[in-house]
Amino acid sequence: LNQWTSALPDGLWATVTDTASVLSAGAVLALCLHRAPQAVMAAVMAWPVGIVLVRGLKALFDAPRPQDLIPAGDFHQIGVTLSGYSFPSGHTATAFTVLAALLLTTPACRRAWPATLLLAAGVLVALSRIAVGAHWPGDVLAGAAAGWLCALIGMRLSHHWPLWRSRRVLGVLAVAGIVVSLARVFFETGYPQAQLWSSALGLTGLLAAGVVLKTLWSPRP
Repeated sequence: LNQWTSALPDGLWATVTDTASVLSAGAVLALCLHRAPQAVMAAVMAWPVGIVLVRGLKALFDAPRPQDLIPAGDFHQIGVTLSGYSFPSGHTATAFTVLAALLLTTPACRRAWPATLLLAAGVLVALSRIAVGAHWPGDVLAGAAAGWLCALIGMRLSHHWPLWRSRRVLGVLAVAGIVVSLARVFFETGYPQAQLWSSALGLTGLLAAGVVLKTLWSPRP
């Protein structure tokens, strides 16, 4: 898989993989806040569960990465060199948490085309982790399952505590979206080929969160 994906530009895989980093995912959630507030809330509620689950499994298995076992000339590496804690893939778990939250809580996302695009995006992120040389196939499969499970938990929590209906909570989420999106603009990604995309994503998330905040501050008619 790593050799097959190397036929496509490194910049493509770097961009796809960085979209599932924590800061980039936060900017994506900022983009979704206006149209899918429950999905954003579900993803936020799922985040602590994901941290415990993914980091716990990483610490438990401490699995070597491809970069630890395969000689540098025998596989294709893009971006930073990583060592240890390979299982499961955190980027894949993040991607599937976000897309599953959207699918599970937003009826519009369950239509054929949006659902297909979301699932295709998740598969691309998973494949990108193999393409950059950071993970084994088993890592990304486990990451996808972990992300989906976290989204299910987040969805249940968002149903039990519908905080996304509160203007005050939406305001807090919008401010958090602004902070995360700003961080995405200024912090380096670890994948230089993706820096322009990541900065653009951060700026777009910043604008979207700002619009939500302005709407909340506007007096009701």
